[in-house]
Amino acid sequence: MLTVGSRVLVETCARLGVDTSMLLRAAGIQRETLDNPDARLPNAVAGALWDRAYELSRDPVLSLHVAEACPVGAYRVIEYAASAARTIGDMFRVGARYFELINSGLKISIDDSGAPVTFDLSPASGGEGITRVAEYSLAVFALHVRAAAGVTGLRQVTFTHRRPADIREYERVFGCAVQFESEHDRLVIEKSAWDTPKRGGDPGLFAVLTEHAAMLLSTLPLAPDLVERTRRVIDARLRASDPSLEGAARELGTSGRTLQRELRKLGYSYADLVDEVRQAMAQVYMHQPDMSLAEVGYLLGFAAQSAFTRAFKRWNGCTPRQARARATLANPTGRRV
Repeated sequence: MLTVGSRVLVETCARLGVDTSMLLRAAGIQRETLDNPDARLPNAVAGALWDRAYELSRDPVLSLHVAEACPVGAYRVIEYAASAARTIGDMFRVGARYFELINSGLKISIDDSGAPVTFDLSPASGGEGITRVAEYSLAVFALHVRAAAGVTGLRQVTFTHRRPADIREYERVFGCAVQFESEHDRLVIEKSAWDTPKRGGDPGLFAVLTEHAAMLLSTLPLAPDLVERTRRVIDARLRASDPSLEGAARELGTSGRTLQRELRKLGYSYADLVDEVRQAMAQVYMHQPDMSLAEVGYLLGFAAQSAFTRAFKRWNGCTPRQARARATLANPTGRRV
C-alpha cells in the first residue's frame, strides 16, 4: 500500500492532538518510511496504524476527516492522468485503472452499462474488514473529483458495515444520502453527470503537464509532420494508459497498418516512437521526488515494474532505483531539479 494515505492519517492525528511518535511506534512504522515515495506498507501494518489512530484520536469518523485533509494532487499518478480526462466518468475510470498502485489488496468494479452508474470497492481476494479504508477511499474519490470538476453526480453512497449512531458527517462529506448494512461499498452516480465533460483542473498538475511538454519539445529532434503528430498522440495516449498502434491511428484518422507503412517510408517505426516518447517522459517524471517509481512505470504505460526497469536501464545504463539514489545524493534537500 502506498504511504500517501498513512502519511495524511498521521498528519490529521497530529492536528487532533495525538502523540504521533507513540502512534508510529505502536504500528511499528518508521517516520522516514512515510516520507519515502517508493516505500509501501504491508496492508496489515497500514491496518494496524488505522486501528491505533482510531483508539488514540477517539474520532468516530476519522476516515472521513483524513479524506478531507488529503490534498488534491497527493495521489500524483492518478490525479495527473485524471487531469487529462474528458468526462467525469473518465476521471473515475482513471482512478480505477491505477488503484492497484495505492492498494493492491482492494479492487474497483464499475458498471456504467445503465443508469445510474455504480462504482464498487471490494477486497481483491475475498478478504474482510475494509470498513475504514472503504470510507477513506470512496470519500477521497468523491472529494477529489468534486474539487477538480466541480461536480460528482453522487446519488447515494452505500457501505457494508453497521450504521453508526450519527450519520450526519457522512452526509455532509459525501453530499448525498448514505446507506449502511448494504451489499456493497459503493458510490452510486447519476448517468447524466458521469457523461458530463470535465471542466477546470488543478494548477499544480497542469504545471507538471507543461513541464512535461516542454521537456519533450527540447529533447526530441524535429521530424516530418506525421512523425511529430504521432509523437503528440502517443504522449496523450500514454497518460490514458493506451499507447496502442490502433488507438493512435484512429486519432490520426487512419488505420494501424497505413500509419505503420507511412512511418516506415520516413525511416521511423511506431514502436520506436513510443520508446523515445517514453524515454523523454521518464526524464520529467523521475525529477518529481514525490512520485514513486511504481507510479512512473504506470504513467509510461508499462504493465509491470520489471518491464519499466529493463527499458530504463537500456535508456540510461542504470536502474530507476539507482538513478533516483544518485539524484538524491546530488540534491539532498529533496527540491525538484
